[in-house]
Amino acid sequence: MTRKLPKLNFSELDASQIPEPYASLLVHDGDMTSRLEAYHESALSVSPLRSSNDGRSYFREVLLTTTENDQAVEYGAIEITLKHLPEEVRPLVIEAKQPLGGLLNQYRIPYSSSPRAFLKIIPDGPIVEAFGSVESDELYGRSNQITGFNGDIIARIVEILPTLALN
Repeated sequence: MTRKLPKLNFSELDASQIPEPYASLLVHDGDMTSRLEAYHESALSVSPLRSSNDGRSYFREVLLTTTENDQAVEYGAIEITLKHLPEEVRPLVIEAKQPLGGLLNQYRIPYSSSPRAFLKIIPDGPIVEAFGSVESDELYGRSNQITGFNGDIIARIVEILPTLALN
């Protein structure tokens, strides 16, 4: 299947150029699910936008939303290598109801998270459409890779945060 990712209008930034509160949410080696749940004081659920599955890799575009008030807290485009996950977790990933980070933590799957780039995104049609509206001329995000401790790449992700109040 063709993966029709929205073309992003972005520039790469050094981690030190990301303003708060975005820096606290993006510049770390942990999973975004835990950070976003703590920041928004709510568990998160997945709202799938698009997905495809060729049996080896599962690709999805999602919005992570709070379970408290259905507030969108992250747009994510993720490619997950299914064979690098335990058999019992694969159907849960494809079901797309829980964030990947939450599943990795729940099933105690050892992993490391390695941000590859930090991004400043000029929101355009697809991103505005995903969030419903955007109240800023720029958004922040990151390109991230999740790796198992054996070195296998579990997932490659682009994570974009909505407009947040600057500290």
